[in-house]
Amino acid sequence: MANFRDVNLLTRLNRLPITPRLMGIIALLSLVWLAEAFDIGIVGPVLTTLEKAWHLSSWQTGLLAIASTLGIVVGMIPAGMMADRFGRRRVILMGIAWFSVVTMFGALANNVADLFLVRFLAGIGEGAVLPMPYLILSEFTNSRRRAVSVGYANGILTAAYIVPSLVSIWALHHYPDAVAWRIPFLLGGVPLIMLLPIGLWLPESPRYLLDKGRQTPVAQLVEALEQQASLPHDETLYDEVIAETLDETPHDMLKTLRSIFRPPLLSRSAMVILHLTAALMLFYVLQVFGPALLAKRGLGVSNSILDTGLMMLFAGFGSVCQGYLSDQFGRKRVLAAYAALATIGCLLFASVHTRDATVVAGVLTAFFGLGIFPVSKLSVAEQYPTEVRGRGVYVGEMIARGLSGIVTTYFIPFVLSLGGDRVVFLGMAVVLVAFTTPFVLFGRETAQLQLEYATSVRPIERMRPRFSRH
Repeated sequence: MANFRDVNLLTRLNRLPITPRLMGIIALLSLVWLAEAFDIGIVGPVLTTLEKAWHLSSWQTGLLAIASTLGIVVGMIPAGMMADRFGRRRVILMGIAWFSVVTMFGALANNVADLFLVRFLAGIGEGAVLPMPYLILSEFTNSRRRAVSVGYANGILTAAYIVPSLVSIWALHHYPDAVAWRIPFLLGGVPLIMLLPIGLWLPESPRYLLDKGRQTPVAQLVEALEQQASLPHDETLYDEVIAETLDETPHDMLKTLRSIFRPPLLSRSAMVILHLTAALMLFYVLQVFGPALLAKRGLGVSNSILDTGLMMLFAGFGSVCQGYLSDQFGRKRVLAAYAALATIGCLLFASVHTRDATVVAGVLTAFFGLGIFPVSKLSVAEQYPTEVRGRGVYVGEMIARGLSGIVTTYFIPFVLSLGGDRVVFLGMAVVLVAFTTPFVLFGRETAQLQLEYATSVRPIERMRPRFSRH
């Protein structure tokens, strides 16, 4: 029988509007992503400079391109298990501290092996942090505003990728190539400053705390949010559907990592991992190789780095728009529209070569292809019950990044040397369609559903809350 107090607190949490305190939480999680974006985003600009300075071969370029992603993949399973056992907040703090310190050692690297090791170790910390804001926001915000909250935070993440581009351009204009690529690594320690506000003001996920039987801090948080929203502290409010959902969840089944690869979670995992893989493949193509691809089209190194950063800025606006649209019209419809328009952008990229046409193709691909992440990431978190949500999100991200950021990214330099970027973008168009279609046709529509409904192990029949007072 579901605990009455847990159901009451979850019911009250889901009726809350976006209060100033929740906006503050979104801002803090945006800081997390800002730190992450800078650390991941230095790869493309640095590679563009190092290819000439170190005379890198295709296999060396490929190794450096995948180094941090290898670390991300290695770090994700233990990070996901730690998030479910020790809390979401602790994992964020440890991850930021780890990758910030390690990244600074990149400035001391003098060969490919040293730089590969630094990026790999930094990636372990990045893997701990990267999926966490999606997970926390899904557990905090109400069903009507969940996607738009993620959209704003993800928009800041994506737009923040322009920062390492600007830093790299500044360094190139003030230092010789042999020194300029080291500057972004030195600045990689700046996110350590963000640990203070995150540590002081970011609360632990209320759903995680309830899962651990810690009702008192959740009650205090809910009451503070209700006070800001001018809502009564109604300790009799009770959503009977939440109670039924909690009763029907086989909690013993969810104690192991294997549960996300067993029915009924197996099919959900497969579909969301596929569409996330497609989105991440396009991200790595543009973020890691974008400057080099544009430079080969005659835009120049500095302009290519800047244009790639601007594409990320447009993608930030695309993320915010997708958040609004998917809360209004549903996750699957908006994902289908974004994937279709990103596919058109890839086909345009493959068929044009002038600067103006390339910029148009880049904006279209970035806005819809890189702006796709609010739904791609949020829909992963919306598949799993609280007990296994951390592991589900991290394992899904691990597999998707393994296929995109390691396998695909490593072989792109070889594909470029053999067939040029036309083959890369034609391939991306095919992948976007093939990998997104299963979720669009057969996936669970979770828009406007309270998180316990959305993650229920039973089929969704557009369950509506049924309130009672006890």
